[in-house]
Amino acid sequence: MGATDWFTRARLAEFARYCAVGLGVFGLDTGTLILLHSRAGMPLALATALAFALASLINFALSRQWVFAQAANGATPRAALVRYTVVIVIGLLATAAIVPALAGAGLDYRIAKTLASGLVGLGNYLAFPKWVFRRPA
Repeated sequence: MGATDWFTRARLAEFARYCAVGLGVFGLDTGTLILLHSRAGMPLALATALAFALASLINFALSRQWVFAQAANGATPRAALVRYTVVIVIGLLATAAIVPALAGAGLDYRIAKTLASGLVGLGNYLAFPKWVFRRPA
C-alpha cells in the first residue's frame, strides 16, 4: 500500500465523517428553523440565523474533535475558533440571504434551506482542513 492509497482512504474516511456530522447538524439546524418559524412564529430571517448559529456551535466541536482531528492536532483551539467563526459568519450571511430570497421567489423555505445548506457545506468542507483547523506554520 503506497502513500497515495493511504491518502485516498484517509480523505474518504474524513469525508464520510464530515457528511455524518453535516447531516446531523443539518437536521438540528432545519428542525430548529421549523420550530422557531412555523411553531413559534419567529420571522424567517431571524429563525434561520438562530438555527444556523446553534448548529454551527455543535459543528465546530465535532469537526475539530472528530472530522478534522488530524489537521487540528497542534492547532490552538482559540485560533481555530476565530477562523471557524469567520467561515461560519460568511455561511450565516449567505444562508440568511438565500433562504428568504428563494422563499420570496415561491420556493418552500424548507427546500430553500436545503439548497443553501448544501452550498455552504461544500464551501466549509474546502475551508475547514485548509484554513480553519490547520496547524500553525
